[in-house]
Formats: sequence, C-alpha cells, structure tokens
Amino acid sequence: MNFNKALGPVLLLLCATVSPAQNFLGIATSPNGGTHRTYLNPALAAELPHRIFLHVGAGNLHVNNNYVRYQAPFSLFTLFTGNVPDQYRRNTGNVRFEPDYTTEILDGNPKNATIWGDLRGPALQMRLGETGGTFTLSSRLRGVGQVTGASEQLLSALRSSLNASALFSIPSRDNRFTVNTNAYAELAASYANTLVDLDGIRVSGGITAKYLRGYSAGSFVNRGLDYQLEAGTGLNPNPSLVVTRVNADLAYTTFLQNRRLGARTLFSPNAPGSGFGLDVGLSATIQAEDSDSKLELGLALTDLGGMRYTGEIYDVNGQSIRFQATDFNTANAGSFEQIATVIRNRLGILEDVTPSTFRVGLPTSLNLTADYQVGERAGLSVVYLQNLKAADAPSVRQPSLLSVVPRFETRLVGLAIPLTYINRSVLVGMALKAGPVRIGSDNLLGLLGSRQNGFRPRGTDVYAGVMLGIRTMRNDE
Repeated sequence: MNFNKALGPVLLLLCATVSPAQNFLGIATSPNGGTHRTYLNPALAAELPHRIFLHVGAGNLHVNNNYVRYQAPFSLFTLFTGNVPDQYRRNTGNVRFEPDYTTEILDGNPKNATIWGDLRGPALQMRLGETGGTFTLSSRLRGVGQVTGASEQLLSALRSSLNASALFSIPSRDNRFTVNTNAYAELAASYANTLVDLDGIRVSGGITAKYLRGYSAGSFVNRGLDYQLEAGTGLNPNPSLVVTRVNADLAYTTFLQNRRLGARTLFSPNAPGSGFGLDVGLSATIQAEDSDSKLELGLALTDLGGMRYTGEIYDVNGQSIRFQATDFNTANAGSFEQIATVIRNRLGILEDVTPSTFRVGLPTSLNLTADYQVGERAGLSVVYLQNLKAADAPSVRQPSLLSVVPRFETRLVGLAIPLTYINRSVLVGMALKAGPVRIGSDNLLGLLGSRQNGFRPRGTDVYAGVMLGIRTMRNDE
C-alpha cells in the first residue's frame, strides 16, 4: 500500500475522484419540492400546494474542492456506471487510476474539499385543514467528510507520496487546517403556518426539531504545524516528512470499524453519538392581484445544535517527529480512525483506554431564498447559503454558495437548470421531473467532464428520488 492510499480520506476529498453539498437545488427550489423545501427553510412548507406530500426516498452524492481538477480519459459518469474501457483497467479488472488523471490548482489560496452523501428517507407532509398549518415527519442519513484551510505545499507533498523533490529541505511554518468527518441519522418533525395574512401578503413561520443518532465522527483541528521534507539516503531512499512542531486536537470514534452501515448498525443501541438539532425560518409571500404570479422570500437558520460522541480524545503536541510513507503501510489503512491511530502511535501518545466524550456540531448555515413564480408553470429561484461555523470548529460545514435556478414545470414533467457559484467556481446543473420521479445534478459538467472533451471539473453532484403530491389545494388543478 502506498502513502496516497493510506491517506485515502484526505486525498479522496482533494482529488475529487469517487465517493460521497449538496442541497438538491433542482428539486428544493420548486414549489412542488415538498419536504426538500422544508430542509431549506421550514417556513416554506406553509405554502404547500398539496393536501398531502409523500416522499418515498432520495439520494445525493456531492464532491467539490478547489485543489485538483479531474482529467482522466473517462468521465466520472463512466466510472460510476462501471463502463470504463478495458484499456484503463488492470489485469484484475480494477480501474487503473494514474497520477496525471488529476491536475493541481496552484493559485496560492487555502484549499477546501467536501464529500457529502445524503439519503433522505420516507417522509410525510400534510396540510392540517385550511388554516391549521403544515405538519411534516421526515427521516435522513448523512455522511460528510471535509478538509478546510489546507496549504498547497502540504497537499502537494502528500499527493506525491513525499517524493516532491522540489520541496525538499524547504521549511513550511504555521500550517493550519481542519479535517472533520461525521455520519449520522436524523428523525425530524416540522410545523409551519401563516402568521400574518393581509391584502395579498402572507408571512409564515416554521420550525423543525431533530433527534440525531451518530455512528462515526472524527476531528483533527490543527492550530500550528511546522515541517519540511527530507530526501532519503542509501540504496532504497525513503523520503520523510519531518514535523518540527505540531499543536492540534484529535478526536474520533471506532464504532464503524469492521462494521457495515446496514439496518443492524443503524438501530444498534451502542451507537456512540446522540443529540438534537433545530431549524427555524420565516417566509413572506406577495401574491400579485388577479394573477397567478407571486414572489416568495425566505430566511432560515438550519442545523443548529450538535451531538455528543463517546470515543477517544488526544492533545497532540510534539517536536522533531519523522513520518515516512512506510509508516502507513498497515493492513486496511485508509479510514480516519486507522490513520489517526498511526499518527497517535508515531507521536508516542498513549491510547485513551477510558471512554471520553466530545462534541461535534452540525453544519449550521444562514439560508436566504427568493422565488418568483411566473404564472402556473415558470419560475426563477435564487438561493444563498452561508456557512456559520468557525474554521477551527470541530464540525462539518455547509459550503457557502449562491445559486440561480430557472425552471419550467407542469403536473407531470419539469426542467430546472441550477447555476451555482461555490468554492470559487461556477457549476451548471440540470434536474428533470417525470411524474413522481426526479433525477438531476447540480454539477452536470463535473459528471460528464474528462480529458477527452476538455472539461476540467473540480467535483461532481448527482441526485435522484421518488415523491408525489396528493390532492392539490386548488380545485382547478
């Protein structure tokens, strides 16, 4: 096993190749988005156009970074669907992934990356009479991994398995970055209702309470790292990363080691984390007189709260510590927990034999929305999501973004085109509706881009789901 493979959780984030923000923007911005709109702002449910909205299930996979671009001779769509040509496979049948399949973005900016998997399970949303508001029950499973604020020089060294000769003997000081992972489930109940209704202006409020069950979490908050690369000597030179100073906090759980995240694990009473979360929001709807056109504005705070995990906690402080690629050549190395154990052992830190507790925050964000419905079928939405978590917080973050989403939709078919600015890049997406089925991507070029067509994606995004509204609120529909 080489050093790149051992650093899988970090490099996978940054190379944006395969694996599990985003927010189902092609669905959540539709007035018929049902529970997906509630995740964006619980107050938007007050304008539910159906008496009952049934959500069967939906899944989202999102990868985004500002460190490398994907440049393989085959697209991520080809990779995901298992249709990579034989010429790019090994004798074993596994896909051969070469170093030049990604290219670095060296612009001097700190590097961030996110892998976000979101499974939205069965949910039910219903109107409680004409004036009783809207009640929602929903379920969700999220898995997130992030790197925030990493330096280009450090990432280049890791990406080259410490063989970046141009960086040898050059000191690098005061590197600061964080790595956070979290996998958890939530059961949520929401309520929204109109607070004010005067002359075509309706002001609504909404709230969502969440019970959280955590299965895995890891946090490495690095407050200062000084290091340099040194070339190896002898017949088999092995380059080293020499850490001259490190000051960091490390915490992680081991519950998912040698376990699959199946039904037995999901309902295990021994899951290491639990907690509560909260979404709150307001919306204002301005209805044009004698017209189906309307303007809807929203403001929400989502994912307030966090979880308490039982795991291992370490205060990482050391000097003159030497790491080599062979330090990570352990069986099955590749998870956050296994790599953290290697680092802990190399630093000479005794294992935390007494269970400790640590807190992990939710990806709290400020959500601003505006939607203009033109007649019954066309509309334009604007969504702004702003991360509210500090850079050194032990918490995953909602990547800040701005999205503009034009759409055309009937009862049976629909089309939306999300245009999103995130992580210093512009993404073009597409979402399709066919009866109860929704499929889409908030980064379509990322899914299709390859060396062959000249696109240079920095990630990808794909989602699909089944949902339907039952009994519209208006008799003419």
